[in-house]
Amino acid sequence: MIVLSVAAAGCGGNHTVTRQAPRPSSNPYLASLAYAKCLRGHGVPHPNPDRHGDFSLTAAQERKLRGVPAQKRDAAMKACFHHLEGLNMQPLSARARARAVKVLVQLKRCMHGFGYELGKPIVRNQSFGRALFGFDGPGVRPSPRRAHAQSVCEQRVDMARKISRIIAEDRRVRRPGPF
Repeated sequence: MIVLSVAAAGCGGNHTVTRQAPRPSSNPYLASLAYAKCLRGHGVPHPNPDRHGDFSLTAAQERKLRGVPAQKRDAAMKACFHHLEGLNMQPLSARARARAVKVLVQLKRCMHGFGYELGKPIVRNQSFGRALFGFDGPGVRPSPRRAHAQSVCEQRVDMARKISRIIAEDRRVRRPGPF
């Protein structure tokens, strides 16, 4: 819990007033919106969440985020994470990660149909309740043609909805523990 101490001058001398910061929202949309606004306030161009509180970044939004130095992004995340503390931000279970890999295999097959080979699918828990979904191999700056193929495949596979559902189901089953 964050406690804000404010020194106030009164007629009888100096007093210290202690106020509790508002509790983080347990509403995924409101918590994620507050988080996104806070990040932007710290100079990180983060988009707003969808109505479910999920962030699905476009390739252009990801490039903008990567354009901010990692140290600045990390500092902003640390400063803003408190907005998400009312949500279940536990790492994904092994079962959820395995389910997400299956979705990535579908994406890989679709990309193969466009002539693009992707590495081994990986799903890895990261700090701050985040997870990485991707493929092993060298990071490639996608050509416009490859970016288009990826966008088409993500829509065909319905990747964003499936991954969001896997995360939501996993976190609904496993209640939040201490942070």
